[in-house]
Amino acid sequence: MRIRTRLLGILWCSVAAAACGGGDGNASTVTGVVYSWEESDVAITVAGVSVGVFGTQISDTSDADGRFVLENVPNGDVFLTTARNGYWGVVDYYTVPLQTSGREIGLSIVPDGEIVRWEGVLQRSIPATEGAVDIIYFGGPPDGGPQDGETGAISASSDDEFTFDVWTPMDQTSVIAETLPDGSGFGELVFTSVDPANETITATVTGAPGATQCVVDETPGTQYPIIEKSLTIVYAYCEPL
Repeated sequence: MRIRTRLLGILWCSVAAAACGGGDGNASTVTGVVYSWEESDVAITVAGVSVGVFGTQISDTSDADGRFVLENVPNGDVFLTTARNGYWGVVDYYTVPLQTSGREIGLSIVPDGEIVRWEGVLQRSIPATEGAVDIIYFGGPPDGGPQDGETGAISASSDDEFTFDVWTPMDQTSVIAETLPDGSGFGELVFTSVDPANETITATVTGAPGATQCVVDETPGTQYPIIEKSLTIVYAYCEPL
């Protein structure tokens, strides 16, 4: 079993804006934990990760327990980033201040070995000199969630895209949806080899024909940063037609 904390924990906090500390009215304190995105029966925290607010000098380094504190984060839409040698970073979208004080958020970082595993399964290279985009399709009770066949696009060229069958990358461009025990669901579509020279991209999503409708969950027209050796996350909410 892979512990994908950004799905099982981060996702619901992020899109629901459900975790943040207090602030001075214009800025807030954001606290959280960095987890490794890999095959494991338990959540693995990662120390020594540089966590930052994209486009600012605000940063912290995760401690021995993977915990970090970001002070004076500007209120509004922000992208939080992770980076460390031996890993691919993650770029994750949040709206600050988040609504429930006192809860920690979770951020992810992807071991190089996980990217190597993808390369082996897909039989193609995923260059560390370029970036990648992961569109996460989600939804849950009482309306239902993602279904097989959803897809998407980004406003930049990509050498390839693929989805996941449970946790195994599959060389196809439509989503395979998975239902969790609580009735919620998710699926993923990953675009690799996105040139960081693009600096930013936009994303669009499409529901499964005749079954669902999906929308990008962030502010319409959001420009997502593309960073070398980083996976930029886009959230897409899906519901039945």
